[in-house]
Parts: sequence; structure tokens; C-alpha cells
Amino acid sequence: MTRSRTWGYEQPDCTGNNALGLFIDDLDYVIQHFMRAPGLQTEARVFQAQAAANTLVQEYRDRARKTQAFNGQYIEIRAVNMGNDTVQLLPVFSPGLKQALTTLLEKTRTTQPH
Repeated sequence: MTRSRTWGYEQPDCTGNNALGLFIDDLDYVIQHFMRAPGLQTEARVFQAQAAANTLVQEYRDRARKTQAFNGQYIEIRAVNMGNDTVQLLPVFSPGLKQALTTLLEKTRTTQPH
């Protein structure tokens, strides 16, 4: 992947629950990047996306502040056949990371708009 963007873990506000939001944005970028990568067979897409997801989790574990959400966690990238020769990459979150993200989503549902 090219270095054409700033990653969430590089942001000064990569802290607490905000780190989880930045992480989701970065993970979406990674998945979309490998979905659009030309000339890759499905196995190569999954392999490269998995390596990028592993690096992403590691960077957030090492750099996100005021959160333990990434400690000991992982993502498994799977390929799902959508029919018509279309494959979608799907992230499967480890239980701890899934719980942290679910908790964040629940908080956003109950937060009142300003």
C-alpha cells in the first residue's frame, strides 16, 4: 500500500474511544484498497489484506493512548463469495475487539446530539 494518507494511529487524538473510531476508518481503507487492487487472485487479496490488518492492530496497540482495546486482539480477514464472480473481504474481529467496538456503538446510540 502506498503512503498517501495519514493513518488514525498517527493522529494526536488517537486516544480512548476515538482510537476505536479511527481504527474502523483505517480498517475500511485497508479492505477497500485490497478489494480494488488489480490483478490479484482471491488468495493473494486475503493474504495481503490480512498482513495489513495485523500491522494495523499492532500499530493501534502500540500507539493508541488511554485504551486497552487492542491488547491481545486480532482480526481475521475472510473472503466471501457474493456470486457473479464477486468476492468481498470481510473482517472477523476477536472477541475482545468486537466487545470494545460494540460498546462504542452502544454509546453513540445513547449520546444526545448537541
